[in-house]
Parts: sequence; structure tokens; C-alpha cells
Amino acid sequence: MSETRFQKTPGHYVQYLGLKFACAILVHLPYRFSVNLSRKAVGYARVFLPNRYKRMTRDISRAFPEKSVQEIKQIALESWQNMGAIAAEFVHLANGLSLEEFKKHCRIIGAEKLTAAQGTTGGIIHIGHFTNWEAFGLAASIYGFDKAVLAQRVDNPYIDEETNRLRNIYSGRTFYSNHGEEPFFASMRWLKRKKILGILIDQSASSSEVWLPFLGRTAAFSPITALLAIKMQVPVFPVQVSRDQDGVLLCRVLDPVLPPTQYSMDNVRHLTNTLKTYYENWVYADPASWLWAHNRWKREAQGEAYLKDHPEERL
Repeated sequence: MSETRFQKTPGHYVQYLGLKFACAILVHLPYRFSVNLSRKAVGYARVFLPNRYKRMTRDISRAFPEKSVQEIKQIALESWQNMGAIAAEFVHLANGLSLEEFKKHCRIIGAEKLTAAQGTTGGIIHIGHFTNWEAFGLAASIYGFDKAVLAQRVDNPYIDEETNRLRNIYSGRTFYSNHGEEPFFASMRWLKRKKILGILIDQSASSSEVWLPFLGRTAAFSPITALLAIKMQVPVFPVQVSRDQDGVLLCRVLDPVLPPTQYSMDNVRHLTNTLKTYYENWVYADPASWLWAHNRWKREAQGEAYLKDHPEERL
């Protein structure tokens, strides 16, 4: 890890001030108006980031070869707009709301499953960059769950600190997978205390990867969820976030996935694949709600080369 990567610079501070200004405007506007305004504004970002937009449409067309060019462009546009909705929803939901006020905009369905796990077995939340994952983190805290999240630190330290402050404004803490304390052991200690841990499944692993097919292409998946579940013998709760017709965020906690009782890399690989399939099916069903701006297949060639040499690991 570069020692200079997360150092503060004047450029970082200017970016931070711009973000704070935008958030201040959004949070003082009515909720629905704020969300719609942010959706439209961020939708235009594709014009100013043409290379990223081109990669997004290319990735979408490879995942959905049956779709027309116009359909692919619409999915890309709506994915950008979803990022705008996420920003406005997040700043409003992290604005010190009461539980009753919070539930007007975001609710957990199946919270009793997490209640049963907290303090008895503990559990891992299986979630990803779909609809508004940050809203579920806030919801888990305001609903009373003692949760931590495993996240990647962003390069701008000012923005990272502010995001982390808002992410844990009701309660909770963050373990960084790419900075500071070894995340695996910090997560083990958290789960040992029978608490709830959230992990994003669709981050591209930079090392210690499991190579799996995702939307028809080879991608690097972190095995940390499966490793923790098997080592600690805790259930994994898939959580699907969607918006209803009124724009209310609904966070559905599905039935837990129980880990194998015996540790082996084969079991780790198959459990990771099982969890990946939940997420993959959600993206196939609603592609515009996924964060296509994330370069999910940046190590595809490396993965294909590895699986060619280790065909027994190909699933």
C-alpha cells in the first residue's frame, strides 16, 4: 500500500468543499424533490466522464447481449441516476432522524431475523452495490443493531472521513479492507461478540481472490465472507434493497445461508459462489439498479489465465 495514497492534499480539500456544498443544498430541500434533482444532475455525469460511460455500456452489452443499443444506453443512464438518488437519500437519512421519520423513507423487512441472530450467533450481512446499500447500513443502526461494516477507504481522505462519520451517525463502526488494521481478524473479533457485520460481495478483490463467473465473465471475489462464516460458524443474511413505487427504500432480509461445518478451500469457493448467485440474479432482474461504474472485471484476463492453469477450481 502506497504511504502517500491517503494523504490529504489541497485538491482533496477543494473536492470535499464542493461535495459539502452540494450536500448542504440537497439536505435543505424536500426529500422527494432533492432525490429527483440529484438523479437528474448525476445522470449528466456520463457526459463529463466519457471513458467510464463507454466502459459501462460495453460491460452492460457483454452481460446482456440480447439487449438493443438503446436499451443498453438506458440501463447506463439509469445506473448514473441511481447514484444521484443514493447521494440525496443518504444525506437526508443521515440527518439525525427519529426512527419514525426514518421509516417514512426506508424500512427493513425481516428485521426479526437479525434480531434473533444478534447476541446469539451473530451474523454477516450479504449486500452489494445495488439500489442504496448505504441506506441499509443506516437503517440497521437506527433499528438498533450493533453493526460494523467492512468497506474500502476512498482516496480522498476528507471525503472518506465525512462519509464514515455519516455512515455511523446513529451507531456502528467501519473496518477498512484496504487500510489500517488487518480486516479479517478485526471482523472475527466483532463476530465473536455475537454482533452483525456487513460486507459488500461485489468489490473486486485485489488479492487472496476466488475466481468465479459473474454475469458471464470471470471476476475476482474476496472469500472473506465465506471464510468468516465457516471459521466462526455464523449465518449469512442476503439483503436485497429496492424502491417501491413511492420511492421508499425497502431492505429485505432473506433467510440465512448456513455455512458448511468443515473448513476447506473447496467449501469456501462453493459458499462464495452460492452467495454470488443471489447477487447475480438481482442484477439480471434489475440491471439499472447496479453500480455499473465500478470496474468489476478489471482482472478478468488474470483470472482466465489462473483458471486455465487450475481447471479444477473453475465453477
